[in-house]
This record gives sequence, C-alpha cells and structure tokens, in this order.
Amino acid sequence: MKKLLTVSMIALLASGCAHHNNVRPSQDGKHYVNLTSETRQKAGEEALDQANHYCSENGSTRAYIVNETITYMGSMPEQEYLKNRNLAEAVEVAGAGMSILGGGHVDDLGTAMWIGGGIAEDSMGEPYQINLSFSCK
Repeated sequence: MKKLLTVSMIALLASGCAHHNNVRPSQDGKHYVNLTSETRQKAGEEALDQANHYCSENGSTRAYIVNETITYMGSMPEQEYLKNRNLAEAVEVAGAGMSILGGGHVDDLGTAMWIGGGIAEDSMGEPYQINLSFSCK
C-alpha cells in the first residue's frame, strides 16, 4: 500500500512540472499551443502554462492570449462523457478513502475501487482539444 502511495505522489509531482512541448513558435510572434486534455479546464490551464513557460524561457514576462478555441472531440455525447467521468472520479475518491481509512477487507475493496476508478477515467481519453494562439510580451 505504501508503495502505491509513493508511486502516486511521484507521478503527481512529475506531472506538475511545466514544459512547452506543444508550443509551435512562429516568426511573426503569434505562437500557438495545440493539445488535448480530459477536461476543458485542464486543457486551458495546461495550454496557458506551456505558453507562459515558453515566453519565460525566451526572455519575456508572460504570454498574452490572442485567441482560444476548445473543442470537444469525444466519441460519445459530451454530457454522457461528463457524467461517466464524474462517476469514475467519485468511485476513485471513495475507494481512496476506504483504502486509507478502512480496516480488514474494506481497505482491499477500497484499493480495488481506487484503481478501478482511475482506470475508468484513463480509458475515457482526452476528448478536449485546445488551440491557443498567444504572443509573448
């Protein structure tokens, strides 16, 4: 169990590092980020983080958004996707609580729910595509 928590914390910390792998620079100063994510909010946050990181590495203070478009590209209707994603998150959170706080067989069931909820979330992919145009100033 401790190994699972350690691995989870390392993965969480590693995912928090800012990079700009999805930035496409241009000569005219209007750069863009194109990426996919599991939610609209995460798409916007990741794109802006990458734009700001790109600008700071190139001597500018920050990125200024010129245009932003977020499109849902999933195979199921968006409302169904959101409902399923919320359900998977709820199972994962409930499982984590049972795993950490439960005793006996409850913690085993909680661990299974925790892992299962995470797998369900991951299997739904990243259906939100963002195209963020920006300039550095």
